[in-house]
Amino acid sequence: MKKLHIPGNLLKVLLLGTLLTGCQNDDLLSPQETIGVTADDQNAKINAELKLVKDGTTIVQYVKQGRFTGKLSKVSETAYYTQYSYDDSTGDLWVTSKRYNKNTNALVEEIKYKIVNGRCITSINVSTNWTSQFVYNEVGRLNEINLSSGALTQKRVFTYDYNSATGTERLKQVVFSTPTGAYQQVNFTYTYGLIAEKKDKYHLNSEHLGLDRYLPYFTKFSDVLIQQVQITPLPYTNQAKPYYRYFYSLNADGYAIGRNKEFFPLGYGYEAGKQSFYSGLDYSTNWGGI
Repeated sequence: MKKLHIPGNLLKVLLLGTLLTGCQNDDLLSPQETIGVTADDQNAKINAELKLVKDGTTIVQYVKQGRFTGKLSKVSETAYYTQYSYDDSTGDLWVTSKRYNKNTNALVEEIKYKIVNGRCITSINVSTNWTSQFVYNEVGRLNEINLSSGALTQKRVFTYDYNSATGTERLKQVVFSTPTGAYQQVNFTYTYGLIAEKKDKYHLNSEHLGLDRYLPYFTKFSDVLIQQVQITPLPYTNQAKPYYRYFYSLNADGYAIGRNKEFFPLGYGYEAGKQSFYSGLDYSTNWGGI
């Protein structure tokens, strides 16, 4: 059989073409491989996040897969449970919460939240027909909530203290009002007696703000845990001023693992009617969900 003779110059060209083709194929595969690795890394980071899974008797669950992985999916209380769904098909993120009665599965309340740049700017309570508009200050703290339902309006104004030592703002006061005037003032304090401030390493919204406790879209109100809350009826004419006191136990990493709430319905210093509530808080990187 006659050997095929390939000139030296042509052989060099063919070899070079083969090498280039191999490089091009590697380049074509690399972006796909990189995307896969990046997505896997991101999902691994989200799935490894430490999350609150139990708050007293309340069980907290999260989305387990898809692009909303890690977001709140269900909160189950003693008598009620709330389910959360997410929709960003319009460009903005909409979060819908639906609260149900555990015994009957009847829908109790439905609220839709519009989220822009990580902050809730509007909420619509479908059940009560009240709409809330959220206003933030220049550093992103919640300044006002303006509520409306037809001709009815209400307002909540938030006031902060600036802490120069930490460079942070801490919620000091919220005033609730209608067009006829203010009807309630809530004051927050972050120390109690000789008990020093305690870092808030896992933010939850205070029950005294009228916000969903577990949704993280209203910004953080303080870098430390609330220790005292006083509620003053307005205009004040010597009525009782309900008072709350909070004590926390922390784990070695600084997370609150126990919260004791004391409620004094007649106000600070009045023991009559005092109630105490204890909640253990559990966290896990192996959180449950859908």
